[in-house]
Amino acid sequence: MNECIKCGVELNKRRAYLGYTECLDCSEIEHYSAHTVYPHKTGGYVQPVSKSSSNHLKSIDRRSTGNTRRAKGIVADNSWDRWLEQYYHNLYNPKPKKTYVPTPSTIEHMDYDTLYNKTILYYKDNGYTNTVNYLKELYSNDEISMTNKSKVINELNNLEVMPKRVRKWVQKIN
Repeated sequence: MNECIKCGVELNKRRAYLGYTECLDCSEIEHYSAHTVYPHKTGGYVQPVSKSSSNHLKSIDRRSTGNTRRAKGIVADNSWDRWLEQYYHNLYNPKPKKTYVPTPSTIEHMDYDTLYNKTILYYKDNGYTNTVNYLKELYSNDEISMTNKSKVINELNNLEVMPKRVRKWVQKIN
């Protein structure tokens, strides 16, 4: 009654009911496969997909089991020989070592003692704020180093915090 159109074998009643005209052996339709999806820790569900899609999903899924997972790295593209060749090339042809050639400094800054004496004289005549601006100007003109500027400003801060009569006594000593 219901026969396969390719080989003539009688079809299963269910297969004929679904509208298929070929038997299982002659059919070229790909079998369905399954892929397990885990949306969270537990409670996974099975998703029906084609066999090629299933293999692809298993290869990219970290929870997949079986032999469909692909290797990564050296094993995946059979590049062991290339890696070994590169290793030996680097081993026997090392990169030249970098050498440090110091460049002589052409910048000469004012020494600390000279700077301190000039700054104290400027401080006596012009006050704290103007002296700090003076030091900033010397630094921006690259006449003094940052460390010397910081030390002198620290000394100025110490002087500014002192009471006025003690400050006058300290300035007489210097």
